[in-house]
Amino acid sequence: MTFLRAARTIIRKIVTNIGFFGCVLFTVVLCFSAMIYTDTVKNDNYSVITSLMNFDRSFMLGDTSFCAQSVVLKGADGWLPMFIPIISAFAFIPLICDEHEAKSVRFEIFRTSRLSFHTSRFVTSLLCGGLAVVIGYLIFIGLVLLLFPHLESYTAQQREIFFESMRFAYPEMSRGIAVPLLKTLGSVFMYGVFWAMPAMLLTAVVRNKYIVMCVPFFLKYALGQLCQKLQAQAVSDIQHTDIKLLELTGVIHPDSLAHLPQSAQKCSVLVFSGVLVISAFALYLFLQVRRLDSGE
Repeated sequence: MTFLRAARTIIRKIVTNIGFFGCVLFTVVLCFSAMIYTDTVKNDNYSVITSLMNFDRSFMLGDTSFCAQSVVLKGADGWLPMFIPIISAFAFIPLICDEHEAKSVRFEIFRTSRLSFHTSRFVTSLLCGGLAVVIGYLIFIGLVLLLFPHLESYTAQQREIFFESMRFAYPEMSRGIAVPLLKTLGSVFMYGVFWAMPAMLLTAVVRNKYIVMCVPFFLKYALGQLCQKLQAQAVSDIQHTDIKLLELTGVIHPDSLAHLPQSAQKCSVLVFSGVLVISAFALYLFLQVRRLDSGE
């Protein structure tokens, strides 16, 4: 009961904090940066927002790349992956760091227990980080459905070509958008939860909110660069492609959860991500419970 009571208190503080709404807003903005159309003549790429600015509805009806069902599935392909460590952490880090700086957490810990307090804080913060990202993505979906033509507006031949092109990534697309969209929302939620984890872990040793939010950003960038180098190394000899190395980079890549529905290694990605989150949780509890001063 103490865990649930502490969790309700923390959730209430996070979802009513301006940082949570800022996270939602930033997610919507970043989703509009996703590339959805390529002009093969000019070799220009157009994002969601630039497509709305440059093309009218009659032009959009000439290419199913502009159909709402296609656009809503590409929201995580823009600038969102780059800034996800900051965006997901922004939902709760300013609040948590300010509370520690003010030494006010000691009064909450005394009313529950160290273990219940820190367990509830870690779990609910990660969930709220993922929730804020999903809410932002849902708002993006709603706006796309209002601004872009639906698939039903295209000809039968265009729809057939669309289903054929999407069949590999989304086999369920022929039966409707619901299942692929739910899978995308689920992967976005887990993506937000996962990248809220490093920032939450850092709060056990660092109280500066700017450092806490920026360190995971640089960590993700470094890991992404490492994966790119490993992938380049794996295909350096086209006759002897290192399949195992490619599979490994596909699992440890920092954006693997964002593209989980299209991944051929879903179980490996989920297990790897789950192990990291559980390990971070154990380390967080170890650092927090062993503190001599409950207010630090």
